[in-house]
Amino acid sequence: MNSKRIILPLGLLCWTVGVHAGQPRDVRDGDTMEAAIASDAPTRIRLVGQRIINVVGNIHSSSNCDGAGPAAAGAQPAGPLASPAVNPRGDVMLNCDLDKGEIYVRPAASLAAKPINLFVSSPRATYTLLLRPAQMAPETLVLRDRRLDAGELAPKSARQRAAGHVRALKDMLVAMAAGRESAGVQVERMDVARPLWQEADLRLIRQHQGNALVGDTYRLRNVGTAAMVLAEREFDRDGVMAVAIEQHNLRPGETTLVYVIRGGEDAP
Repeated sequence: MNSKRIILPLGLLCWTVGVHAGQPRDVRDGDTMEAAIASDAPTRIRLVGQRIINVVGNIHSSSNCDGAGPAAAGAQPAGPLASPAVNPRGDVMLNCDLDKGEIYVRPAASLAAKPINLFVSSPRATYTLLLRPAQMAPETLVLRDRRLDAGELAPKSARQRAAGHVRALKDMLVAMAAGRESAGVQVERMDVARPLWQEADLRLIRQHQGNALVGDTYRLRNVGTAAMVLAEREFDRDGVMAVAIEQHNLRPGETTLVYVIRGGEDAP
């Protein structure tokens, strides 16, 4: 899997909670870390030896992050240029502690059972989190990247190149969620059937072209007779840098959008 992922500046709502036992988790840039979180209370997330400075996901609301707030809908960033707002289709409410570089996440009340996908970054790496709400006491997710502990740090020039790559990923993701063009990103609308499963009708409906990235937006319809559960890994392959799914659970006849960002050299 490609190690480059999406990151954006983030924020959180102010909750005062007692955090209990921690969940230690090993993380690695480019891999997906799965964990359970409380469905009705904030969960604290911190990185061992690092500060969380950026995040991207389908954000319901955020605060305390330099005026950060979510965009209107879809998978969007919470960033310093965004206007404070509430995205009713968002999955997660965010709160951050800028002094400590920690975050708190809480599932949106109306989507308490839906898995939450977040891309969380430090100055040195970006980590993909798949968080599954459950009836449990609030805990702390303690994330540790052992490769960085071993001294596998990128030189400054590499970090600078990564920052430019992150900005390109952010621009691509925002453009895809809005279904429009943006600076340096052009969009072509289409309707091309793509094979997947017998129970799924998958069609490529938009393709965003950036400087070195291609963003494919798919419409997936459950044409079977049973409920369908989707996971990002089912759309992952070599060259794919990020996958986001609007709805993970589809009843017969229901549809969802799937966003796939890949390197430009992987375009068909």
